Amino acid sequence: MDLIESRSIFSPATGFIRRGGFAWTCNPYVGCTFSCVYCYAAFLPQNRRPVEDWGRWVTAKTNAAALAGKQAPKVAGQAVYLSSVTDPYQPAERSLFLTRGILEALVPHQPRLTIQTRGPLVARDTDVLRQFRSVRVNVSIPTDSERVRVRFEPKAPPLAKRWDAVRELRAAGVPVGVCVTPTLPVEDAAGFARHLAEFRPDVLVCQDFHDADGKFGADTGEAARALLAEVGWGPADYRAFVDRLSGEGLTVYEGEAGFFPPPAVEAAPGRGLIDDVA
Repeated sequence: MDLIESRSIFSPATGFIRRGGFAWTCNPYVGCTFSCVYCYAAFLPQNRRPVEDWGRWVTAKTNAAALAGKQAPKVAGQAVYLSSVTDPYQPAERSLFLTRGILEALVPHQPRLTIQTRGPLVARDTDVLRQFRSVRVNVSIPTDSERVRVRFEPKAPPLAKRWDAVRELRAAGVPVGVCVTPTLPVEDAAGFARHLAEFRPDVLVCQDFHDADGKFGADTGEAARALLAEVGWGPADYRAFVDRLSGEGLTVYEGEAGFFPPPAVEAAPGRGLIDDVA
């Protein structure tokens, strides 16, 4: 793991993040060690290493929390996406606490915060997340199959641990989105749909694999699509699964349409910025 000091921690949102209504992105790390074969970030300009090395390295912005403490006023009340090109709860966060430090710095300024992760470690910070009036934690749970997960996300956390995390967040009153994105092969479509319907996420997002020409999207070109074909899953399977979710009474946002900030929430009369979380 490389360690660097950054000059800024909040960047103006671009691309589909901006189109979704976000003003800022926040990335405490560069790179990721979850090794998801479809990750678009491998092709972005921030990645200056060979694409084939994606998933084997991470760079930590050691001054991320300190920067957030100085720069948080400029994002007050605005929509912030954490994170757009890395996972804020990858293994390095367990010991570095950079994401947690950023969250603590943001609380007094109350941005409209969305966290995007596949790391169950996010539940560690439930105490801080409860202090935001406008927040949503999006957790990626792209399949019901641990066998499939291992093929596409070899170093990412097991699916069961992600479900434990979203239940813990929900029990604490933190809004939760479930991102079945990209939608990987599903072994028991009916059972997975029922499971999602029983949980009733605040937002449910699905997205089929598509050819992004190695630029941006739910895949990273040939390797991901070849693996998808090998496992046996195509557009018709995806559409049937989304229809099944709709049949369970769920509202399904597809692709970019699912990535939008939580609604603004005004403080209740007589209450300060930070809610009582005791």
